[in-house]
Amino acid sequence: MFFQNKKGLFPYLKKAPIYQGLFTLALLILPAGLFFIGYSITKDYKNIFTVAAVVGMLPVAKGIVSFIMYLRAEKYSCPDSLHSRVQSFEGKGALIGYDYYLTSYSVNYPIPVAAVGNNALIGLCLDSKTKTADAEAHIKEYLKKNEISDIVVKIFDSEEKFLSRLESIAAGNDEIKENEAAAFSLLSSLSL
Repeated sequence: MFFQNKKGLFPYLKKAPIYQGLFTLALLILPAGLFFIGYSITKDYKNIFTVAAVVGMLPVAKGIVSFIMYLRAEKYSCPDSLHSRVQSFEGKGALIGYDYYLTSYSVNYPIPVAAVGNNALIGLCLDSKTKTADAEAHIKEYLKKNEISDIVVKIFDSEEKFLSRLESIAAGNDEIKENEAAAFSLLSSLSL
């Protein structure tokens, strides 16, 4: 179902702007309703309902910012052709997630697909403007901050190299370790 779409599931970035837009619209109705109720009762806008409506606009403003970010990130969603190629590796010794858009203070890192397994976190970045070494450093920094060790991070800019590495991870058929699961979870929490 649409409302069960979560980070890491395909096609998260395609559905998130719609969900966020509807949610923000619903949030907007509440303060607007409060304002009009207060105005209809007192025939003046100087009342407690107006104050509550203004404070109620804070979550709306946050929702609008999130909506704009999702609209900007939507174009970096995992292509259907790539998803169909990666899908064959799901459940074979690697945790695979889709549609990550990592944000930082200065640069954003779109990663349409990533996998964790065999003590490695690999990702694919199809945006030619994004420096894969910077994306790797960003992820490594947060792995270190969260005390997740023994994970090698590699972000590829070639679909074929990524799929080749994913195949070798999936061929290992090792059990997912605690640090790998933590790294996969961290990737979702860093993403938009």
